[in-house]
Amino acid sequence: MHYQRSLCNTVIGIVLIGFVATAHGGPAETRYQYSTAVQEITQLYWLAETAYTCGWATREEADEFEAFAVRFLSAHLSRIYSAALHSMIREAGFRPAVQRVAYENRSYNCGQARWKRGWTSFKSAADENAARY
Repeated sequence: MHYQRSLCNTVIGIVLIGFVATAHGGPAETRYQYSTAVQEITQLYWLAETAYTCGWATREEADEFEAFAVRFLSAHLSRIYSAALHSMIREAGFRPAVQRVAYENRSYNCGQARWKRGWTSFKSAADENAARY
């Protein structure tokens, strides 16, 4: 379990840095590989669901953030990869699985200031760029 948390912390940290840097003026022509987009959308959904589970966000805020994350990543994917990403998200088990992970790990994650700061930073970047994506 500790290994999974450490790995998750590292990956989330890398994604947070990349997301915020791109959202704050990164090149518009940046293109993601599909595997990277899948990893990022999963982590961004996890962050939104964790924020909701921990009470840092309302259901509506988490949903809006997830919708922004999809729009943002889709804007940086080829058409075929964007369609594949949308298809993956619409799969019946995707969102419930992310929600379950956030819920099952709430006792640990809700006490972590880095996740709350991460949520606040990401939500702010999403709000600032909502009209752009």
